Amino acid sequence: MSVEDYAKQGYQQLQQEDYQQALNHFQQALAEEGTHPESLYGAARANFKLEQYEESIRLFDRLINLLPNNATYLSERGVALHWTGNNRLALDDFDRAVDLEPENPYRYSSRAFIKDRLRDYRGAIDDYSKAIELDPDDAIAYNNRGLVEEKLGYTEKAQKSYKQADQLDQATNGNANLVIEKSNTEASEVRKPFNPEKGQTISQPNRWEAYWPEIRSVFTSREQFQEFVKFINPFRKPR
Repeated sequence: MSVEDYAKQGYQQLQQEDYQQALNHFQQALAEEGTHPESLYGAARANFKLEQYEESIRLFDRLINLLPNNATYLSERGVALHWTGNNRLALDDFDRAVDLEPENPYRYSSRAFIKDRLRDYRGAIDDYSKAIELDPDDAIAYNNRGLVEEKLGYTEKAQKSYKQADQLDQATNGNANLVIEKSNTEASEVRKPFNPEKGQTISQPNRWEAYWPEIRSVFTSREQFQEFVKFINPFRKPR
């Protein structure tokens, strides 16, 4: 089979959540062409799903060396860095992603999540607010801003953010599915979002669309952020 055939099968396995088999296909592709960007990206994602974070980071390093101006690669390496405890390095990647795509609300929401983890609460609020400015219909950003506002004692602001999130959730027939869950590590109750809403497509190299139209739905801004929240939520392990 060709490199493209191995990679296509790998992405099909990723969609089916057969991550080890997906990784096998990507490794076969990379054995044929070690700098094949799509296979490097797929292998990095498969390793992340398998909780092999260091290997995921190593593959993202190779990919970013080839294509240093791709915000998605930087953002996803930042997630993997977070899982290894390197939040400062993760923030560097999210800063670069914002610089590359300053009109993409997902970039600000992602960086806000890491700033929250680093206890830069005001910075997190600023980034969530910017995400909302760019996408006023994003219930998740409102909800998560409310979480941070509560940490700073801004009770009225937090309740306003929650109210806006709930109104948007109801307007979309509950697709954002915002719920209350008790934290295992904090005394307070925490609102947490589940399930993605539809979002705008994030640009990828044009040839990807020709290779794999069946996986285009993977690359949507709110879906990526929802997956991001699911992966690095402090109360859940990624699956």
